[in-house]
Amino acid sequence: MKLKSLFSIVAANCALAAGALDITTTEGGTLASQIGDNTTITTLKINGPVNASDFDYINDNLKSLTTLDLGQATITALSGVRNVAGNTEFKAGELPAYSLFGSSISAIVLPSDLVKIDEGALGKTAITAITIPASVESIGNYAFTGCDRLKEITVPSTVAELGAGVWKDCTALEKATVYSKLEEIGEGLFEGCTHLSDAVLQPTFRSIGNSSFANCTSLEYFTFPATLVSIGDKAFYNSGIMSAHLDNCASLASIGDFSFAECKNLESVTMSNNATALGKGIFFDDTALRQVQLPSSTVAIPAFTFKGTSSIDPDSSLPVNTKEIGDYALYGWEHAESLVLPEGTEHIGSGAMEGWSSLQKLGAENLRAVPSLGSEVWAGVNQGDVYLFVNQNTADNFSTSEQWKDFKITIGASGADNIIDDVSGENRHANVDFTVGDGYLKVQSHGAPITSVSIYDLNGRNRYAADVDTDTLIVNTTQWRGSVLIVDVRLADDTRATIKLSI
Repeated sequence: MKLKSLFSIVAANCALAAGALDITTTEGGTLASQIGDNTTITTLKINGPVNASDFDYINDNLKSLTTLDLGQATITALSGVRNVAGNTEFKAGELPAYSLFGSSISAIVLPSDLVKIDEGALGKTAITAITIPASVESIGNYAFTGCDRLKEITVPSTVAELGAGVWKDCTALEKATVYSKLEEIGEGLFEGCTHLSDAVLQPTFRSIGNSSFANCTSLEYFTFPATLVSIGDKAFYNSGIMSAHLDNCASLASIGDFSFAECKNLESVTMSNNATALGKGIFFDDTALRQVQLPSSTVAIPAFTFKGTSSIDPDSSLPVNTKEIGDYALYGWEHAESLVLPEGTEHIGSGAMEGWSSLQKLGAENLRAVPSLGSEVWAGVNQGDVYLFVNQNTADNFSTSEQWKDFKITIGASGADNIIDDVSGENRHANVDFTVGDGYLKVQSHGAPITSVSIYDLNGRNRYAADVDTDTLIVNTTQWRGSVLIVDVRLADDTRATIKLSI
């Protein structure tokens, strides 16, 4: 019998010394026969061809293996053999899907002509470092997922494709340098990399996938390129990011649900004024957030957007074109003392301002109509102690609308120092007389001296203010001829008189 009929191997060189084995193969699929009983080896070097069945053998039988050198190996194609991932077709030059998944290997040298690292191929291995050959063009989904000892990775520019979750849950990973000019940062690419503090990416990507950097709690800084078009759901959820400067991203069209939620270090966010579709809960429970600049084109604040972000200045957080404030969008702003509603506000959702325990003034003086409300919009707010500033045209409607009528409804401007808290148009005290003449208004006190007079138009804008010490004051009203004004008078004994007059 010819030797060739027993083995299709021209030469086999096996050197066993202290748990190390150096094998030369001439055909894939022969590794098991060459290793024989030496299954307790810790180091294996393979020179020559290997295929998917050889990797199955390594993973199933060489449980003590910690070092695998494939630098001089070539991966050949195989068809018709089913591996652990259920695949039956394996291409040449590709490290098969899940081929070494969960192995005890801590050091591996990949073939110099490797083209692809397939899905899960090195997932949950004990590798501490890896060099990706310049021949590699693609890295599949979850290729290194769960490699919890891997500290640093460098991806060469030849890699044109990175799948989802490639380094998901690599909890020891500290630095990632990707030289590839990618268009997309894949879904969950670095999710759960809790020690990742330095992510160097080329400024070419147009999208950041769902959960790409979720739970990267050590990642404080990230550069958003001008090419960016979309940010996926939970992209930076519970990350350590401290600021998000998106104002250079002129093409940014969408930001997904909870994309920056639970970011406890996030302090400031800026965006361009271009139209951007905002998902719900973008800044959910970002307790350190102080400054937010949403696009001025924003017409709806989605549900849960600012829930729990009580350090924000309320008046700077709502764009001027806002029409709708979603459910629980501003929930829990317990430190907010005042808010001026944008003039186009049409609807405020359920619980939107729940828990505003410090609220003193709510400005609705610029609104043309009473906004519709969800349920329990101001739960936890002592509305009877809060001034709701309205204009003369809407006062009656606010006074009869559910939830609104519970406020201390006031005609005037929320930014004014003097508060007019009588919408009836009647004098609150009889010790002041008002006389309207041709081009003048005479205010005369029959009690304590007059200390201040303020005049407002029906939109709540202050038209006149004077601090005085007199019993009689005459105001020139020529410039307001034909107007209806609200006049508020304070006396030295802290009494007030408020009246609506036609000039």
